[in-house]
Amino acid sequence: MPMTRVRIITSRIPPLRSVELLDHYLAYRFSYLTRDQWRQEILDGKLTLDGVIARDPLTTLTGGGMLAWDGSGIVEPEVDDRITILYEDECFIAVNKTGNLPVHPSGRYFNNTLVALMEDRHGRKVYPVHRIDRETSGVILLAFDGKSAGELSAALAQGSKEYLALVHGNFPDEELIVELPLGRDSESAVSKKRKAWPGGTQKALTRLQKVLTAGDISLVRCFPETGRLHQIRAHLLATGYPIVGDKLYGRDETAFLAFIEHGLTAELAARLILPHSALHAARLVFLHPRTKKEMILRAPLPRMFSEFIRSRRANEITSFCKRCTRSKI
Repeated sequence: MPMTRVRIITSRIPPLRSVELLDHYLAYRFSYLTRDQWRQEILDGKLTLDGVIARDPLTTLTGGGMLAWDGSGIVEPEVDDRITILYEDECFIAVNKTGNLPVHPSGRYFNNTLVALMEDRHGRKVYPVHRIDRETSGVILLAFDGKSAGELSAALAQGSKEYLALVHGNFPDEELIVELPLGRDSESAVSKKRKAWPGGTQKALTRLQKVLTAGDISLVRCFPETGRLHQIRAHLLATGYPIVGDKLYGRDETAFLAFIEHGLTAELAARLILPHSALHAARLVFLHPRTKKEMILRAPLPRMFSEFIRSRRANEITSFCKRCTRSKI
């Protein structure tokens, strides 16, 4: 694991629509700790509000104050650091990220991140060229300097991306083209959640193609023509085929609310079916900014996906055999 780094997090509280309690605000704004965990951090004197230690979890907030939290000593969640190198040259490195690893320091994660791991292993600074969510596995590019990062970002904008997703439901055989703008979901209890709807402010387009169906689950190819935050997750939810294991854009967002309150309990794990979101960055195609050679970088289907598909098909066969036995076929 990476060496320990000192970490003090500061954040300005935005204007709030109503008065909020400190522990409630922290749990919903910074969901990497549960409300109970944030309450303990407050009681331990690790938070300051406008420079003064805040020791009361029930302190009321109206917005505008400056919070500071000493997160250096917190025990970070375990991550899956089995990173596979797909390609490397003097400009960048392409890796296959696991489905339980944040790309850069964010929230509760600071040392246990892809960037920190790669910097420690390579002994040099790396710059993420693009981003994928912590629970999304697959191809991601890391440049070795700022200039290369900018060149690669421009090349990716002219290239193409393909994702694979396991979704709930029997996806239709014909290709679906989802062209719904994205915007903040004002009806959601989660402030960071986005929504795909005609009134959205950001244009977004995703092409979706079914690969196979296993029981009541489908494997779908996703081609985002635009690169909006949470685009694939929001578009699949809008079409009625949410991603398996997705706490926020799954079948019920109360899974996310339960997660930030109590963590991943056995009951919640059963509801989600899979331990994390079943979304995988399968392929990147772009022109190398220096050599102008076409780069096609692929990350194989994760074992979690293949094993889940096999188990669903086995259940399907078992169910069919039982029906045959009952009908004496």
